Amino acid sequence: MKELLNLEHINFKYEEKYHALKDISVKIYEGERIAVLGKNGAGKSTFFLCCNGVIKPESGKIFLKGREVLKKDISMLRQAVGLVFQDPDSQIIAGTVENEISFGPMNLKLNRDEVIKRVQYSLKKMNLTGYENRPPQYLSGGEKKRVSIADILAMKPDMILLDEPTASLDPENVEILEKTLNDLTSAGIALVVSTHDVDFAFRFANRAIVFCMGEVILDADVNHVFSSDDILLKAGLKKPLIYSVTEMLKERFVFSNSKIPRTLEELQNFIK
Repeated sequence: MKELLNLEHINFKYEEKYHALKDISVKIYEGERIAVLGKNGAGKSTFFLCCNGVIKPESGKIFLKGREVLKKDISMLRQAVGLVFQDPDSQIIAGTVENEISFGPMNLKLNRDEVIKRVQYSLKKMNLTGYENRPPQYLSGGEKKRVSIADILAMKPDMILLDEPTASLDPENVEILEKTLNDLTSAGIALVVSTHDVDFAFRFANRAIVFCMGEVILDADVNHVFSSDDILLKAGLKKPLIYSVTEMLKERFVFSNSKIPRTLEELQNFIK
């Protein structure tokens, strides 16, 4: 896989005695689906802000596609690595959906035809066609979330960071969001999701990065992460419901299939 982002020995402190990030080294590759897990205050949001260039690490280096990101390259980093905040209202600023999505491309000083092309592409991808003239503040929470992702898509990113994307969404909108993320992965965009929802993380991710007190305590395949009881205890995490049910079934019965199901449909097939 092609390397997109490489963080080497990143350190950051908000206060003299409070290390938000301690010696973080992480590589992210094209098309990956990664869940970032940990308690509140573990360093997940600070990690995202460093990845996107919102904050500058006190020490360490960041590489984008093999090239070190210097101060003059921050705008390039922010274009390549989009960040979707937990609360869409903190990100949405324009009076209509169309103006909102066109804001980023216009700031890149692209020609009008290219801006229109990107806006139409983003609207279609996020199932927002027909919403162009609607005021974002009157949309539902799920619709606002899709608008905030469309904002980032219009910048043609290689990677999108999503902070608690399922927060405040009802089950129907969570399902729509998951389908949207699947479509983005198919387009080759790397997706990194910070979440407390371990069930969603298990369905969504192939890899998980676990933070605890500013450190990465495990970066591995998602199945390996949720089988590591000591890591889960240290990070204050629980196992996904389907994972726990599968473990109980394996204790009682013998299965020829050792693969852990991740969705309800897969669990049903596993039992059959």
